[in-house]
Formats: sequence, C-alpha cells, structure tokens
Amino acid sequence: MIVKKDRLDSAVKTLNEENLIIYPTDTLYGLGADATNTSAIKKINKIKNRNTPLSIMISDIKNIEKYAEYDSNTIKQIEKILPGPFTILLKAKKSNLSYLVQNDSKKIGIRIPNHKFCLQLLKKYKKPIITTSVNTHGTKSLNNIEEIEQVFLNINIYKGKVNKKSKGSTIIDFTKIKPEILREGDGKFTA
Repeated sequence: MIVKKDRLDSAVKTLNEENLIIYPTDTLYGLGADATNTSAIKKINKIKNRNTPLSIMISDIKNIEKYAEYDSNTIKQIEKILPGPFTILLKAKKSNLSYLVQNDSKKIGIRIPNHKFCLQLLKKYKKPIITTSVNTHGTKSLNNIEEIEQVFLNINIYKGKVNKKSKGSTIIDFTKIKPEILREGDGKFTA
C-alpha cells in the first residue's frame, strides 16, 4: 500500500517547519519531530512535561551505523526483529542528532516500525524522527484518535491503523553482554 503523497508531503512540511506530528506506528500512535532540530524537540519535552532521553525512528537497518556502534553478532540479532515493534538501545556515536535526543545518555534508542506510513515518511524526509508515546509525563499513552484530538490541539495528526491493545514497543538494551529486555511490549524476543 502506498500512502497518499499529499499526507506525506504535509508531514514533511510540518517537520521542516519545526512543528510536531502525531502519526500511526506498528504499536501506538507516536509523537514526533525532527531529531536533528533542538527547538522542535524542546516542544516535545514541554508537551510531555519531562526532559529525558528520546528514541529516534529511522527508515532501515543500514542507517543504524550513522548513530550507533555495534558488533556483527548484535546486528544479526537486530536484523531478526527490525522492522518491528521494538526499540533497541545501542552505544551512541557522535552524529547530527540534537543533544536533547540522548540528554546526556551514552546510549541511543532506535526504532524501525513495521508501518507503511512511518517507513515512507522516513524515506521522503531523509532525517531521523523522534518517536515517543502520545501522553504527558505520568499519564497513560493515548491510542484512541478521538482522545488524542481532544488533548493535543494544534498538532497535525495523521490517522492510521494502530494496535488498539498495544503495550508499546519492547525495549531491548543491546549494550549489555547479553541483550536485556527493559520493557515487555508488543515484540517477542529471545536472545
């Protein structure tokens, strides 16, 4: 399925204007901004009422090397699960990402959702996009589009199919000797 060009063009224009988007993923709806743009990320932190490391969304596994370090064994494991409902943590490299992405962490969180809108948007935008749940700090993630529209005014929302019963992505820390699951989400993983 090809996502309508005007939806993608609209999302790219919004991101280029340092604004936020709400978009469907293979798990929950995501709140996003240009991951290289500090002022856009500050808007996310203000909305979420927190200042913690954020994950990025990229279009394919080849792009991981721009942002993270890994060995051949690690990439083999990653290739088995991505694209999919996982967030992987790797040792961060110096890159063009805003300093607010890692927020002093030595690790970088990376997502490659198995979702046509996300993948086509990332290919068209050609830069990583912040991916975080649609909520404010300490509240549950919103996954119902009507609720999202009532709470998050003045943010462009791109509706699409999401997993209504999603627990979010499974977070796996690959910086450990043996990969460690930090949060059980929709993805099933065995090391």
